[in-house]
Amino acid sequence: QQASKRGGVLASGVVGFEDAGVGGMETMDFSRFMEVLGRDLGKPEPPIEPCVEHGAKQWEKRKEQAQLEEGAVTKVVRQDGKGGELAQEGDLVKIHYVVSRDAGEVVESSRGGNPAIFVLGKRGPLGRLPRGLEIALQSMAEGEISSFTLKPSLGFGHPDCTWRLGGAQVEDWVLDVTLELASITKGVSVQIVEEDKVVKETIKDGAGWENPRPPYQVVASVKGGDGFCAAEAEPLRYSCGTGAVPKLLEESVNLMFQGEVARIHCREPLEDSPLIPASASTSEPGRPGQQALQTWEIGLLEVVQVRDMVGTGEVMKSRVARGEGEFPIDCPIVDCPMRIRCVGRLGGGAGKEVFWDTDEEGSGKPLSLETGMNVLPDGLEMCLKLMVPGETSVIQSAPKFAYDDLRDLGDKIATRVPKGSPVEWEVTLVDFNKPKQLAELPAAEALREALARKEKANALFKTSRYRYAQARYELLLREVKGLVDAGAAEAEDLAEPISTLVVGCTLNLAACAQRQGDHAAALKHCNEVLDKMDPDHAKALYRRGQTYTHLSEWAAARRDYERMAGCGEEHREEAEAQLARISRLEKEALKRQKKEFQGFFNR
Repeated sequence: QQASKRGGVLASGVVGFEDAGVGGMETMDFSRFMEVLGRDLGKPEPPIEPCVEHGAKQWEKRKEQAQLEEGAVTKVVRQDGKGGELAQEGDLVKIHYVVSRDAGEVVESSRGGNPAIFVLGKRGPLGRLPRGLEIALQSMAEGEISSFTLKPSLGFGHPDCTWRLGGAQVEDWVLDVTLELASITKGVSVQIVEEDKVVKETIKDGAGWENPRPPYQVVASVKGGDGFCAAEAEPLRYSCGTGAVPKLLEESVNLMFQGEVARIHCREPLEDSPLIPASASTSEPGRPGQQALQTWEIGLLEVVQVRDMVGTGEVMKSRVARGEGEFPIDCPIVDCPMRIRCVGRLGGGAGKEVFWDTDEEGSGKPLSLETGMNVLPDGLEMCLKLMVPGETSVIQSAPKFAYDDLRDLGDKIATRVPKGSPVEWEVTLVDFNKPKQLAELPAAEALREALARKEKANALFKTSRYRYAQARYELLLREVKGLVDAGAAEAEDLAEPISTLVVGCTLNLAACAQRQGDHAAALKHCNEVLDKMDPDHAKALYRRGQTYTHLSEWAAARRDYERMAGCGEEHREEAEAQLARISRLEKEALKRQKKEFQGFFNR
């Protein structure tokens, strides 16, 4: 058996079981085979680590099965159920029960009150059932009534059981339990909100993918408690995380989707809150000392998406009308042309002064623009990139994300907004043109598109919009390098122009970094060209020389300009001018240092 197991390995290298020979097989050197096999078998086997958790679970299952075979749970059917699916682990069950001692003494009964609610295999609002009753219920159909005899090992003495009968210590008793399975809600519609306290039972599914969460706003109908009712005609409206509704109720709502209707079963009365008063505590009939479950029915009518765009509350986006499409795949996340309608107000609020209305200024036509070109305030643009076509949102922005920066660039809208003024925009994304990925285009067309995008980035650089230019160069480089990795350049003999494009964008990134004072990044981009693409690229040597000069690394700057001078006569004059400049700057720096140190020693 060991030989056949290793036959594939041996055949491929050591002995050659399947080498060409008589009848397709070569005569086997048996002594050689046994030598190799013995050496292989002599290797120590890795130790097998036992899975303690898996072993413990298997042991518990075998132990439980043995107890059932010994009669730990016995069943007598009193009334057949309606048929259909049996209850399973994870299902929510509503039951009436009568728990008695073997002498017939009733310990506790739910008759005369509401059914008790449990989640099989989990700790629902009343806790977890004894293991024997969980097994019993999984043998029952809805509407069935059956009697069970329960021994302590699978009864209230089982370690997983957290349900306790009021006023009785029954852990060591043999009990007779009569169960009526009133209803079953399948586990897919059941969520434990908080163990032993709250469970959510979905009775109508919602839609979408977003759950409410701070700082989202919620519109919901609520019924329950002590007759409290906020119907669909006059629903509750609140912001998540503000304490407007009781904590346990809000935690339950935060697990719902828009359009969903659910029942929330709570073990404890809800605390007081601004929108929902505290509910009174009551006891269940026939269950001494046990609080009655409170059931609330909630319909999540609307989830108003509110986003804190920068995490500081300085740009808040609230969706007031849904669009068409799904977030984020149908959002203009990448810079692209789009059309919008927008009304801007000073300070925010409907009663504030309107300083911008695209419908009025455009004779009712939407405003056409392209994101990433620094034509919109940062706060407005970042929100537009997270909208879907047809969506309307209200955006509240602090001054630094509004018009303060654009004023310095001569933006005509910015001149209407006083410096330091917060603003509010109500904006609708009419539509946008999603740009194609370069990889989706034929290589020649991709190159033309890439060159056009580079020109747009260059225009941003020339107008001192370095941050925006940098973002465009970086995105373009990622896409172009993807073309190179896919081999598109070689396939259509475009390697040279694409290489030139990559070098140009990389050096422009170095220039952006220089203008923004990030000389470490500038060095990195220059080194990328000189180390990986062209060691004698004059422009790269010039850029790196500039960076070394900014860092007062005179020797390194001088070496780069000397190399630049050797790249051709057309570069010699500029290189010599820079070398002269370095000598002057170095002398001035030494003079300043001498003066500073002279003052130090004279103290």
